[in-house]
Amino acid sequence: MVPVCRYAVSYAHGRDEAWVARFLDELRRRLETPDGPRFHRLVPPSLPPGGQEGSYGVETADIVLALCSPAYFNEGPAQHDWAVLALRRSLGQARTGVAPQTALPLVWEPVDRRLPGPVATADAFAADQLPEYRSLGLALMTMQAPRYRAALDRVFDAIVARMTAMAEATTPAPELDDRSGGEAPDALSAEDAAFTEQFRREVTPVLPAIPVARTLNARGPGATRSAGPDGGASPPERVLAAERMPELGRRILLVGPPGAGHSTELARLAGRALADLVPGRTDAGRAPWGCRIPFVLSARSGALPRLDGMVPMLAPRAAPREPAGWAARQLRSGRAFLAVDDLDAVPTGNRAAVWEWLLRLLRAHPQAPCVIATNGTGVPWDRLGDAFRVAGLGPLPPDGVRTLLDSLVATSPGDRRVLGALLRRFDTDPLLLGVAGRPAAAAALLRVVSGPGRPGPVSRRRLLRAGVSAMWRRGREETAGASSFSVPVPGPAADRVPDSVLRAASGRLAVAALGLDSSRIPLRTALGAVRDPADSDGVPAERLLAALADRAGVVFRPGPDTVAFPGPEVRTFLAAHHLAHAPGADADELLGRHPSAELGELLAQLRTAEAGTGTPRSVLATTGGPPRRLSAGSPPPRPAVRRAGARSAAELRALLRAGTAVAELRCTGPVDGLAEALPRLPGLRSLVLADDPSLAALPELSGCRSLRSLRVLRCPNLKDLTALESSAVMFLGIDPWPDLPVPAGLRRAPWLSGVDLVTGGSGTGAVGAVGVAGSVGAAGQPVTVFPELSELSEMPELPEVRIRRRLHG
Repeated sequence: MVPVCRYAVSYAHGRDEAWVARFLDELRRRLETPDGPRFHRLVPPSLPPGGQEGSYGVETADIVLALCSPAYFNEGPAQHDWAVLALRRSLGQARTGVAPQTALPLVWEPVDRRLPGPVATADAFAADQLPEYRSLGLALMTMQAPRYRAALDRVFDAIVARMTAMAEATTPAPELDDRSGGEAPDALSAEDAAFTEQFRREVTPVLPAIPVARTLNARGPGATRSAGPDGGASPPERVLAAERMPELGRRILLVGPPGAGHSTELARLAGRALADLVPGRTDAGRAPWGCRIPFVLSARSGALPRLDGMVPMLAPRAAPREPAGWAARQLRSGRAFLAVDDLDAVPTGNRAAVWEWLLRLLRAHPQAPCVIATNGTGVPWDRLGDAFRVAGLGPLPPDGVRTLLDSLVATSPGDRRVLGALLRRFDTDPLLLGVAGRPAAAAALLRVVSGPGRPGPVSRRRLLRAGVSAMWRRGREETAGASSFSVPVPGPAADRVPDSVLRAASGRLAVAALGLDSSRIPLRTALGAVRDPADSDGVPAERLLAALADRAGVVFRPGPDTVAFPGPEVRTFLAAHHLAHAPGADADELLGRHPSAELGELLAQLRTAEAGTGTPRSVLATTGGPPRRLSAGSPPPRPAVRRAGARSAAELRALLRAGTAVAELRCTGPVDGLAEALPRLPGLRSLVLADDPSLAALPELSGCRSLRSLRVLRCPNLKDLTALESSAVMFLGIDPWPDLPVPAGLRRAPWLSGVDLVTGGSGTGAVGAVGVAGSVGAAGQPVTVFPELSELSEMPELPEVRIRRRLHG
């Protein structure tokens, strides 16, 4: 009786089922040979709706084909299947003294990580195979079978020979029942402990944790759900130390404005996880969530690494020793935590893709703790549910500000004196001390007072400006030589928020919040404060508020129903800036309704400092540099027409007031003010001057940078073409041109490349070109060539001049 060999397949389901089915069908046909053992594949039964698909037959098959790929080790059933295979092998060796070889690893997709020990031991098949098999894998060779047919046939023959040899082996592997298979020890993680220690020695926090204790305003379950539109009841808050963050759960949103110290808090978590590697650390053994492996990732590039790319990014020197699937196993077992930083630096259009990657990863690894730092903008609150807890990062206390500044200052006597002077100002200025409550702002204040060229005291206004600037926008800086750059806002890319609208909206939003005891503002109140159709160019208020919060010191917290400033100090400073540039009854009325000594004093300082200096109307300015602009978007496109005409100066002024882009302008008759009006017409490409007997000289054209074509029709007294020497005109046509010499000054026109002069003498319509003497026209008549044309043709700079003679009827 011919023996029957049962084989099963272990691979990552759902990625490329069609190509796997094609490969297995081809293999089945090649295994059906009359001589040799018979092979029968164990096919998994149909799954019920909602059932979990996994490997089938690994516990009982005689041969298990493992289709190895990065997804197989990171997402597939490799963990369980290789545990069962290792247990069957060890039991077989215990019974017979010979270890049976049941697994046949096949390179489905190349794996650039080192294979774990059990897989590497069983991978005796790939050693003597073709280079195409090792570099491309079976997946690509099967997809492009006609191209790699010869190599694929050789690999199939080798697989069939290997399976035949395994089927004829005399040492069978014992079968396991479901209970024994479920209790199989983890085989692939046998080498993980050694690599874990190597990774922990190589990885270091990106930033050192600040030596200041921080506090969190934590919310209970349901904090991420929206409250009422008017800022109704919300879950109660509790204040706890930042070191106790893991007590909130395994999914945390660390919410705070820019400059609040998100990165340093994530670095503190990573330092606690690595504490036992640092001699003398008192928090050794108190790793957050019991995780000794930190994965601190930056989303600034707009993409997060794959699971098998985390080690090369965080600890590149340890990457060559990483076993395949190590990062996935650590997250799956809950021995590693994930911390995501710089999410707010991702453009809004790309942020959804980063969130999708995160949520998919967390669903696949429910035991892995995760902390995501954000300002609350662009968070998919409706998809988070009750899994996440919101932790608001509180400002530094006064003692913490002093401790932080002391750690940043060198030990030189001069630096200590500067620090002492700044700390004394904090004692008498609570507004300045409140601004310094954010780590980024405190560091900015220290840079201002200790910078070069500042021997004397720095004004309070400059200190406040520097501190708030550090919190206001910490995204991409303007590139050298560029006046501004555009960052997309939520919504269509063509609908951008102008810079002036954002500046005005930030001031109005701060003024609207001045009368509230808390910095949290209901969404309806915020939208009412920023809605101004005259300034916003039709931009929806919701999009304007989202753009403002994404670029400024405003955060959505804890959901899309409220908006909050970093603190009352920043709000007061922005409100004072807005009122200083809009003085009058509104400011006096506001101060009367909401008396504030700090706002009144700051408003007076700003008016005194900026009233007569011509300071640009920017909300903030970079320390020691020109005023800082908020990210300006492209203005809406202008209305445009292809042709327009003007018969008088009044019609020309009407075109200017409309702001319409005109590609071609035709001026008929005398039109005054052409030299002043033409440079103000946007998009002017072609100009026609017609029927003006008084025109003796061309108008000034140096300001018309987009003008390329000029035609003059029926202007018999035109003789002066000097204006072309400073213009960008490329094509000139004059009809008629009087019987005058061609001006030699045309060669000084820098961009002129073609001149068409139509004469009024008798002829047959022949065309003469510069330097072509004795030419013959179309009717056989000789062409009269002006003597001066022959002389001008010697000058290489002169453009081509065509002379056309009109035949009078």
